[in-house]
Amino acid sequence: MKKNKLKSVLLSVFLGKRYFELTNVKEQVRYMTMNWIFMVAIFPLVILGITLINVDITRTIMDFGIAFLCLVALIMIRSKIPLKFVPVFPVTVFGAYCCYLLFLGDLNFWAAIWIFSFPPIVIFLCQMAVGVFESIIVLAVIIVLMYTPLGTIVAADEIRMRFIGAYVLIASLSIIYEWISILKDRKENELKAELASERDMIQTMKDNLDQGIFMMDRDLNILPQYSRPLTTILSYFEEDLTGKNFLDIINASFDSKQLQIMKGYFNMIFTKTKGSKVLDAANPIAEFEYKIDDKRKYLSTKFNLIEQAHSEPVIVGIIQDITREKEIENELEAQKQVQELEMKNMFDIIKIDPLVFQNFIEDTESHFNSINTILKDRSLSEKQVVTKIFQYVHAIKSNAIILGLESLGNKLHLLEDDIKAVSNKDIVFVNDVIVLAIKIEAFMQEMDSYIAITKKINTYKTANQMDTMLVSSLTKAVDRLAVEVQKKIKLEAGHIDLNVLESKLRKPIKDILFQCVRNSIYHGIEPADVRIKKNKKPQGLLTFSIKHVNDKAEISYSDDGCGLDWKKIKDKHLEKNPNAVVDKKVLLGSIFTPEFSTAETTSSAAGRGVGLSLVKDLVKENRGNISVNSTEAGLSFKFTFPFNQV
Repeated sequence: MKKNKLKSVLLSVFLGKRYFELTNVKEQVRYMTMNWIFMVAIFPLVILGITLINVDITRTIMDFGIAFLCLVALIMIRSKIPLKFVPVFPVTVFGAYCCYLLFLGDLNFWAAIWIFSFPPIVIFLCQMAVGVFESIIVLAVIIVLMYTPLGTIVAADEIRMRFIGAYVLIASLSIIYEWISILKDRKENELKAELASERDMIQTMKDNLDQGIFMMDRDLNILPQYSRPLTTILSYFEEDLTGKNFLDIINASFDSKQLQIMKGYFNMIFTKTKGSKVLDAANPIAEFEYKIDDKRKYLSTKFNLIEQAHSEPVIVGIIQDITREKEIENELEAQKQVQELEMKNMFDIIKIDPLVFQNFIEDTESHFNSINTILKDRSLSEKQVVTKIFQYVHAIKSNAIILGLESLGNKLHLLEDDIKAVSNKDIVFVNDVIVLAIKIEAFMQEMDSYIAITKKINTYKTANQMDTMLVSSLTKAVDRLAVEVQKKIKLEAGHIDLNVLESKLRKPIKDILFQCVRNSIYHGIEPADVRIKKNKKPQGLLTFSIKHVNDKAEISYSDDGCGLDWKKIKDKHLEKNPNAVVDKKVLLGSIFTPEFSTAETTSSAAGRGVGLSLVKDLVKENRGNISVNSTEAGLSFKFTFPFNQV
């Protein structure tokens, strides 16, 4: 204890408390060097001053003065004054003193040997800028004192040159050493900045991922630097997770045997007795239900061993909250089961004649109504009620089995078992009847699903009629192309004669309408902003109808777009036929010619000039006629075909 106290006192005297406050190693070295130089310099200066009291009082005063400055410097470096300012004045005075000794020329100027120590001292203590400047000043003073009448030095030229050369060499080496040190510090600072930036980036990434990332030691204690989402995933908000045992955190979710299995698993990771793929497959908590504070979550985990030189291996764990995914998975599984049951029921129904199945539904509803009447009849005992219910349920089951409704028959058989169990009791209570009534009600709801399936089948049959199919196909085409060209467009169907669609004209009519739709969407209907400027509705409108009129099939189609652009059509026509005489009839005919298009670019929607030429050919092949009407309010086509040919 005394030894430690003595050591503390000595350190405080020789180094000062400030040394222990410095964090930069170079600053500590600079501090120690200043401290040592100023401390060591005091004693020889004082001794030298004492020996010269009777010889040279001026020298004595100077020695005592510099020693005093060194003492002041010792006090200053222990204060709060920035270290870079402390040595400048005493070191500068020391340089001046060395120059003074050289000026005196004592002992053939070897008394000024201290001057060689000036460059490394001033460069190291006062740093590069001040050190180089003062070293050059001292070099200039040396040259002046050596080679001008101002000096009193008597020495051979070779001695003088060697003296200057030695000074220059020491100063140069000091500058080179300090410059290398500066470059080294600069590089270290850059590397530290890069490392700090990378560390911050990694921490930011960890904190912004939806995964909890952490490390565990051999005792399965969580180490610092875990990602922030880990606390949210584990719902562990009140305390720091550092030092917490991972198995202690999740132990509420498992029994003791399962926890022992997990300890064995983590031991296998540390001992590397199995490969990574085997360990991943053997992970007992790859997915598990996590319980904490009356809450339940589904979590997934993954663990890997990390080994580094000169440090203990650790396990890196990645844990993720998959509760929502599990919920969706369960919902999908439930939907799948419902769909599978519905599909099976549908196949069962499809095999049955619709009239027969309708009779079954009516009979079943009649039986259910009878059961309801029995349940309300207070004149019957509970035993009699159960017996009559048994009879009606058995009748429904028999009908279901005869029709091949396997799933329904099995459920009715289970319901019969429940009714029989109640019927076999010596005494039947009201509660027993109520329980059966609830089960029968649930079965009645099951029957509703069969009725819903029947309606779906009928709807499907209706939806697949010719007119419905045509309207559906055209509507899908309009919606897709409208999105492609970024326009708002709606399709409306007028009267559709099924006789026409069920004839040989069905396919050409469909192809013609598709080409008209494409032409309107690409060329006719304006963008929403343009339509608004024209006082039109933002959404374009396409209409069509198919009628049987006077032994003719009449197909009308129109849009409320901009109509035909006669100028573009004319320019395009003259481009192909430079010397042609043009009028509206000629121009109208040109739009139906192959590869004629006013579009400037080609896209998947239009631009190749094929659409209207195909319409013309289809009309010609079926001996039809085309009439066109174009205004600023839109474009309309009327196609007529002889209907008696089919």
